[in-house]
Order: sequence, then structure tokens, then C-alpha cells
Amino acid sequence: MAALRAALLGALLGALLGCATAALIPAADVKVEVLQKPFLCHRRTKWGDMMLVHYEGFLQSDGSMFHSTHKHNNGQPMWFTLGIREAIKGWDKGLKDMCVGEKRKLTIPPALAYGKEGKGKTEIIGVGCSFSKTCFLRKIFTKCLEW
Repeated sequence: MAALRAALLGALLGALLGCATAALIPAADVKVEVLQKPFLCHRRTKWGDMMLVHYEGFLQSDGSMFHSTHKHNNGQPMWFTLGIREAIKGWDKGLKDMCVGEKRKLTIPPALAYGKEGKGKTEIIGVGCSFSKTCFLRKIFTKCLEW
């Protein structure tokens, strides 16, 4: 009985120390660089907005492009709803408060992208890879009926 108590106490202390240590390590965040701003910004994106974006994705390791809406999506921009995890967490964080006509470069760490598993074939976006996406906002829709 004493051995069981000691084992349980050790496991509990280990878990508590692990949580305390994890709380001290700051989480990686999305780095946002504004590359182009529109002359006028009538409205910024907010949670729930449907966004029409063109983007190009580049691996941080060697700068190679892994996807582009211009090249891989028949030249068509992509629809994306902000804040509902339709895409990776890094997009939700990095594309908030964006204006139509604005171009941003997002540098996204693995924790806010594809994590430890990678995406698709690991040779495309490898396990634990950081990458950047250059995004250009074409349109914002608050609800589907606007168009």
C-alpha cells in the first residue's frame, strides 16, 4: 500500500512540475509583416468573416514554394472563414484585422501549423517545419448573402 501511495504521489508531482515548466516556456506566435497596404481601408477582417485570398506558401528551411493559389488552384483565390479553424491556427491569428488590398507575410511556427505530424507527404511540409505564407486579401464577406 505504501509503495502504491509513493508511486501515485510521484506521478502527481511529476505531472504538476511538467505543467509548471510548460507554463514558463512562451508559446511561439505568428510573425506578421505587412508588405503592402491599401490607400484606404474601409473595414478590417474580424472573426466569422469569409475572406477571398491569394497566397503562396514557402518552407522556412530552403525557401522552396510548396503551394500557390496562382499555380495550383487554376489561378483562383481561396475562400476561408476567419476564426473557425477552417485552416491552420496561424492563419486565424495572422489574417485578423486585415484590409482588402493588403498583402502580408506570415511566418508560422509548427505549433500553429501542422505540428509534429507534418502535412500530406512529409517531404512537402515536414515534421515540425516552420513556413511562411504571403497572403493577399481580395474580398471580405460578413455573411454569405452579401454576394
